[in-house]
Amino acid sequence: MQREEETQVAAAMRAGFTLIEILVAVAIIGILGTVATVSIPRILENNKIKAAKIGVDNLKAAVVTYNIEKGKYPSDLKALVDASGDDGAVVDGGDGALYDPWGVEYKYERKGKNIVVISAGPDGEFGGEDDIRSDTTRRAGGND
Repeated sequence: MQREEETQVAAAMRAGFTLIEILVAVAIIGILGTVATVSIPRILENNKIKAAKIGVDNLKAAVVTYNIEKGKYPSDLKALVDASGDDGAVVDGGDGALYDPWGVEYKYERKGKNIVVISAGPDGEFGGEDDIRSDTTRRAGGND
């Protein structure tokens, strides 16, 4: 009977985790948490940049569409979301569609038939190296 109890006690001791095993598991979870904490903001910023590239290309296409439909270029991007008379808005989403992922309004420039839509980029200031322009973004299928 005593031998049977010793066997049960020994089996119970082997069934649990040792302190070393728990520390290793906690260390692994800590490393994974650190990697995620460092990587996620960079991934989110890269996604905002991609969204801004899509936004400038889409707004440029909307300006061309506006010109085809109305026979003139819009005076500003606001005209793309305004529905006037029987005509609907060229761009859905209201005024919110005119702001980049950082909350800065897209800028529109036209010289003759050359149309450029610009996002201020991550720094929120126009004229920097991080500006995202429709005349420099790659078309669909291009590698970023």
